[in-house]
Amino acid sequence: MMKHLNGKMLVIPVFFILALPQNLYALQFHSSSEGIITHQIGHMFFLFSMVVLMFIISGKGLTAHRGWRLIQLSAFFFILWNGCAITAHFLDNQIYAVSIEGLAKGYAKIRTQNHSGLLGWIYYALKLDHLSCVPAMFLMYKGLSCLVDEQKAGQGQTP
Repeated sequence: MMKHLNGKMLVIPVFFILALPQNLYALQFHSSSEGIITHQIGHMFFLFSMVVLMFIISGKGLTAHRGWRLIQLSAFFFILWNGCAITAHFLDNQIYAVSIEGLAKGYAKIRTQNHSGLLGWIYYALKLDHLSCVPAMFLMYKGLSCLVDEQKAGQGQTP
């Protein structure tokens, strides 16, 4: 009994140490050019892969299945997400046309090289890339779940 209780007593403090960090930052900056170039290549490869996936799904006529339609829609949202991310990284980490300053207490100021309000708003919209990434992940999950359910029911056909 005491051995079992000691294990639980150790898990609780470890959980709180890992679950309650001091600083939470949602922005990632790349300090050197190698990091951002590699990161951008990853985005481009992912974008290209999703374009290919969309063409394969429609080319093979897989859109007859609900799961594949959801996966194709997911690929479209992943393309949007990667396009936004590539453009935003290009503006802030490659040509330095935009910078974020005063990141404290939940507020940040977007500064542009030429003091363009329009560029600031475009950059702000690009940084809302989670509005396309989260639905993309959800649609991929739902599409895969539909395919698994169809397979279990014996109605699905493997491509």
